[in-house]
Amino acid sequence: MITYTSATRQNAEETFEAALAGDLKRVQKLADYTFHMETCDEEGNSLLHYAVRGGNLKLVRFLTEVCGLDPSWANKALVTPFDLAHRQAEAEGPGSNAAEIEAWMALWCGFDYESCYRNPILRGMYPDPSIVRVGEDYYMVNSSFVFFPGIPVSHSRDLVHWETIGYVMADPCWAKEHLGPLEGGRGFWAPDISYHNGWFTVCATLRLNDDADCIQTQFVSRSRRPEGPYGEPVIHRVAGIDPSIFHDEDGRSYMLLNRGARIMEISEDGKECLSKPQLIWYGWDKHGPEGPHILKKDGWYYCFLAEGGTGMGHKITVARSRQLMGPYEDCPYNPIMTQKDPAAAIQCCGHGKPVSTPDGRWYMVYLCSRYLENKWGMLGRETCLEEINWTADGWPVVNQRKGPSYMAKRPLGTSYVQKASGLPYSGWLCPRTIDGSRITVFEDGCLQIRGEAMDLNDRACGSLLVKRQPDFNFTCEYEMWAPGKDGYQDAGLTLYYDENTYIKFGIKGDCLFVEEYVDNAYIRRQEGKFVPGTGPVFLKIVTEGLNRTFYVNQEKFCTFEGVTSICSEGLKKGKRFTGAMTGVYNNGTNLICWRQHRSI
Repeated sequence: MITYTSATRQNAEETFEAALAGDLKRVQKLADYTFHMETCDEEGNSLLHYAVRGGNLKLVRFLTEVCGLDPSWANKALVTPFDLAHRQAEAEGPGSNAAEIEAWMALWCGFDYESCYRNPILRGMYPDPSIVRVGEDYYMVNSSFVFFPGIPVSHSRDLVHWETIGYVMADPCWAKEHLGPLEGGRGFWAPDISYHNGWFTVCATLRLNDDADCIQTQFVSRSRRPEGPYGEPVIHRVAGIDPSIFHDEDGRSYMLLNRGARIMEISEDGKECLSKPQLIWYGWDKHGPEGPHILKKDGWYYCFLAEGGTGMGHKITVARSRQLMGPYEDCPYNPIMTQKDPAAAIQCCGHGKPVSTPDGRWYMVYLCSRYLENKWGMLGRETCLEEINWTADGWPVVNQRKGPSYMAKRPLGTSYVQKASGLPYSGWLCPRTIDGSRITVFEDGCLQIRGEAMDLNDRACGSLLVKRQPDFNFTCEYEMWAPGKDGYQDAGLTLYYDENTYIKFGIKGDCLFVEEYVDNAYIRRQEGKFVPGTGPVFLKIVTEGLNRTFYVNQEKFCTFEGVTSICSEGLKKGKRFTGAMTGVYNNGTNLICWRQHRSI
């Protein structure tokens, strides 16, 4: 789709108004001579969005059957025409025009509204997914960078609903030694999970600072249980990123690395490198080929790559060979996944790994990005899911090469989710490590942090806990306790990206303040008088796109408009491709307690 310009605005608005009025003849006339069907309004709504609101089924069918508009195509807020039809049908009741439109759309799409799933399936910072199936259970890992606990392991039984069940790197002492010195954006990149002979093996690039003697190292650890605990890791000083492990049918094991697909033999437990990396395929696009995965199916070795860089134009390609070491033949349908529409809500689709279901169907998880104003990737890279179909000549095609879907039929009927038990710190994260003598997370949801007199711009600061921001519009609210006036020593809520960009909403003595830090300085600050009482104080942050509004005890304190720093594009410094976080901090020296009141 394209967003209309001023030159086409009058014609577009006339056509949208005709669709909203349900005027089939006028829409047909405008479509015949002046209106381009790929045109959207400034919010990304297609003509079909307007037609659904107009309530004329004949017009809806014309736009879908004749003009090719898709009921499951989403606007910038990820709302589809199918969504609008369902909402109107719920409001108007059975037998209404909206109910007829919803029923027809269900037939057209091949699934009813209650049996679909939405992309992204994991929202917020869940990049570089890797997946494996064991029986009826699916396990996935994602990049965690310098955040601890590191490398989350998620579980699902339906490929759509996921629950974090553990972490590969959950040892705070190891993390302090290895992650402690690292800049934001370094750390664990692009992990892979595999299963062989009763062992779950996870590998990842441990990306060090640029002044290290070996900046790219490969981390390998394994466990009998997917949730862990994972054994003492081995670090291979082999250059490359995005490692994955392939276990061949003859019992030999291999690690793949970029650039392109380079392969080396390793021991079954991953502790030894048995050969040097050898290039077997450099890719189809040959621009930034990375993220290699090998799948063996029907006598073919299929090599999947992520190409085009991780920004706009990211893509998934594939080649195959009868021999593991090649030569590899490019797929004639490459790229098998990419986003071709620059105005679409989901962008930057790549870095995928396939998985089969017990009944022989195939799916792929892959990363994507969503942008505000087509520019600001606040949420980081997220995880999507698509079905793979195999052509008659044996090539995989993802979502029929239509790009990412916004809503699609659920792969499996069950929505079973294994509830996490004993999850370290109940899903809270901290940069680099967590000092258990200073930070406590209680079962009732309370948090307790003893400060260490360090500000958030200090890499050694560990007096904060954060979680991923899942959407552009988001509210978080906490109760905070502290012992009297002197106890409020710079503590409160934070909107956090890394040590270079963050916002603090806090209390220090009798001062309530909001301040934004970018690069090496606080660039704006709002403050006011605060009189501490004997009970808790309620602090709330409402995020609406790039605007952040701050409340104390339900009263508005201030708004920071146009906050572009808390996103990957907000600063050019180091490696910035993580995502926005929200949470609590204590930069004083006393003990502060919080309870999360809500997070929606």
